[in-house]
Amino acid sequence: MPSSIAYTPRPPGGQDAVEAERDNLLDLLRAVRDALDVPLGNRRQAMLDDRVLLVHGTLRDVLDGQMSMGVQWETDLLRRRVAEDGGPDA
Repeated sequence: MPSSIAYTPRPPGGQDAVEAERDNLLDLLRAVRDALDVPLGNRRQAMLDDRVLLVHGTLRDVLDGQMSMGVQWETDLLRRRVAEDGGPDA
């Protein structure tokens, strides 16, 4: 089944393009889940607001094919930005 995502996956060694795309997208979904899993605390709503914007931007770039470095890079960038956001009482 052809992909609806506007990018051409570059398979790492040993994987075909379909497996690489599946693994990249599963990793992206895990990163999205983790980004939106905000702990309770006095900054919870502000963190959720910030993270929804980060997730939205990442998904928009992936789905529109506007990625400069690929899905893995976008996933890593999302994780880095979430890590910079800190904890609920930071």
